[in-house]
Amino acid sequence: MFFEILSLTLLGIAVGIFTGLIPGIHVNNVCVVIPEILILYGVPAHALASFIISMAVTHTIVDFIPSIFLGAPEGATALSVLPGHRMLLQGKGMEALYLTILGGVWVTITFVLLSPLLILILPLFYGVIKPYIFLILLAILLTMIATEKKNRGWAFLVVLLSGVLGLLLWDNPAASLTVLFFPLFTGLFGLPTLLISLREKSVIPPQESWIGVVDKNLIGSGVIKSFLSSLLVGTLPGVGASQATVMVQEITGKRDKREFLISVGGINTAVAIFSILSIYTIKRTRSGAAVVISRVLDGFGLNELVLLVSVALIAVGISSILALRIGRAFMEVIGRVSYPKISVSIIGLLVFLVGFITGPFGLLVLFTATSLGLIAPLTRIKRSHLMGVLLVPLILFYLGVVI
Repeated sequence: MFFEILSLTLLGIAVGIFTGLIPGIHVNNVCVVIPEILILYGVPAHALASFIISMAVTHTIVDFIPSIFLGAPEGATALSVLPGHRMLLQGKGMEALYLTILGGVWVTITFVLLSPLLILILPLFYGVIKPYIFLILLAILLTMIATEKKNRGWAFLVVLLSGVLGLLLWDNPAASLTVLFFPLFTGLFGLPTLLISLREKSVIPPQESWIGVVDKNLIGSGVIKSFLSSLLVGTLPGVGASQATVMVQEITGKRDKREFLISVGGINTAVAIFSILSIYTIKRTRSGAAVVISRVLDGFGLNELVLLVSVALIAVGISSILALRIGRAFMEVIGRVSYPKISVSIIGLLVFLVGFITGPFGLLVLFTATSLGLIAPLTRIKRSHLMGVLLVPLILFYLGVVI
């Protein structure tokens, strides 16, 4: 059994690297296909669960590479595009990637150290906060608008329009919202960043390979924020990494871009691990990977929890080292090609992938979201207002207005 678990863990890391690097390919897509194939070959259930969690965790580490270097985000990494891209244009693309990885590693360590306590408090936390989630989301939304001291009108309009877009896609028969995350977030955050850079004739300077020392206070505050955010995602149905990140960032108010990248990187990884704990403590699945794991395993006890957390630790360690190596390769390639050509090529690639993966309806979502996504940078308001695309439908969902 040990050999099967180790082999499937390494295979999961390899697949997670693939899904993380290719825009539009998500772990949930792979979870639908590969487990069925492995079951046919008689792979033990625990080994299969190890494959799924190692793939999911690796994906959360690696998917910041296309987000930072190519401006191709998915839902969980969408908010990292602007600060990551800004650091890339300052010659600090590797540092931006390093910060997200640092967040993922440290929040994983924090999770492991606090897991005995979490096992006790998570069910209590879930019971207390669940009835008030719509009030929390509404308070965060209003706070986001209020913090725009000069352009509250534009902030309100962006939240309103993005919320309407989210409602139009909510339970849309043309395609599931999960499938449409790729064109949606590429349009809201990815393409506007690339188009603005083209307009301003941005040039990618030589990238610094030396990352330097990160302030311990930044690491601590970033990890705490990501841990608190992942606690919300791990317990509350329908709340994703991006929504939780917006909530915690708005509550704490600090705007340091390095701390923000640590926080976003941490929550991205923590959510994958918290989903395991949610199965054990509150008997709920909070991710596509967790759903498959719960179906594969006949029961989920303490032994399964320890096994999968151990596998997640291995995956975080290996994928973090590999992500830095892959990031350096990206850095060298970007430094040799003119940035306008890279931007145009990436825009063309993203449009092609959206059309190929999601079809004509996905292209319509992409172009609509891009038009909306351009409003924020052109009016100089925070792009986090665009997360109204998920926050508004969720508020109405918890109020029972939408189903």
